Amino acid sequence: MKKEQVVRDFKLADSVLKQKADELIGLIDRDITEFTDRGYNAAKKTELTTALHTVDNFPNDEQLEAIKINLTEQKDAARNVLEKTMRSIFNMAENVFGLYSAKYKEFGNAGISQQSDAEIVRVAKIMSSTAEKYLSQLADEGLTAEKITTLITQRDALDVAIDAQAKGISDRDVATESRIEALNKLYQLLTKYAGIGQNIFYETNEAKYNDYIIYDTPSGLPETLPTDPM
Repeated sequence: MKKEQVVRDFKLADSVLKQKADELIGLIDRDITEFTDRGYNAAKKTELTTALHTVDNFPNDEQLEAIKINLTEQKDAARNVLEKTMRSIFNMAENVFGLYSAKYKEFGNAGISQQSDAEIVRVAKIMSSTAEKYLSQLADEGLTAEKITTLITQRDALDVAIDAQAKGISDRDVATESRIEALNKLYQLLTKYAGIGQNIFYETNEAKYNDYIIYDTPSGLPETLPTDPM
């Protein structure tokens, strides 16, 4: 059964959530007598601070995306190098055997620019063995054993880059999901202790009660700010 996508349980911007959690820890320390009476202790403070540090230690979405982009660029660069070598060998084969000959077709599908990454690796494997087969006949066109070795090396490099890109995307998805879970955990603790703070100071200390109000908006502020009376 497919796992449901993990989503944020809050509207606060991640940076605002972390700021609010940091402020909450300070507020609880200020009002530690009242919170101790409500069962708050060192273990619960550790749970709250650990949740905050866990979020802080995760790379943000921009960092994770940058890693994926870098791996994609490396893969694309490896592909471009391989395509250039393959086109050269296709041209050699065309000049010697003719574009529509059976021997030319042995080198694989020449439409490499339209092929997927996996397909171009497959065609490069076909080409390397065929080039070895016809090396002597293509020598006058400039084909050498060294160029075939280069083809194989470039093919393997692309294969590795494809795997690295796929792993990078997978790692990004896992990290993103884990980060959201950590953010949700922090938000859960934030709202729990903010609620306790409001309950403690309800009708006894308006200023402290207001300190514990958390608005679930991207900015952490009320949707509509109060206007100054005329």
